[in-house]
Amino acid sequence: MAPSDRSPKPAAPRIIPMRPPVRPEQDGHTLRGTLGRVAAEVARSVHGLPTVTISLDVPDAHAADAAPEAVAAPLRRLLEVACAAVVAPAARGECPPVREVVVTTVDTGTALEIEVADSAADVSRQEAAVAELQPLVARAGWTLSAAPCPDGGLAVTLRIPRRRSRSLAA
Repeated sequence: MAPSDRSPKPAAPRIIPMRPPVRPEQDGHTLRGTLGRVAAEVARSVHGLPTVTISLDVPDAHAADAAPEAVAAPLRRLLEVACAAVVAPAARGECPPVREVVVTTVDTGTALEIEVADSAADVSRQEAAVAELQPLVARAGWTLSAAPCPDGGLAVTLRIPRRRSRSLAA
């Protein structure tokens, strides 16, 4: 009997919610739920690559003044590119020791900021994705910016301004 080829298969990316939902039954209707679904879709699409950890640090109370589908589209692309970048070898053939993508949100009062930060050695893919997404984001009245992370990688921030409420004062 010939020996079987039992080479180990790469593990699927892990998605780690950093904050448990306050009301899990409503998670599907929140920004946190939307980001979790997008992360799960991206994780399924990169199955077969080395393990990537996607961490979500999104409080239940954070909400974007935009349709969930509109927010999901640019974030899906940013997550796809970040996951691919963290597993790609750098020019010298090195992969980052930590293959991680972290999604965080910050409510500034005037806007909701969603940041996708990664540990990639080469950030050219992410920079290209930012340039590719700029027209889409601008049409929605949002902004997209990128900054290098202190330990390597790139942090891309999608800023969604709050809608101004109309004053009822006479």
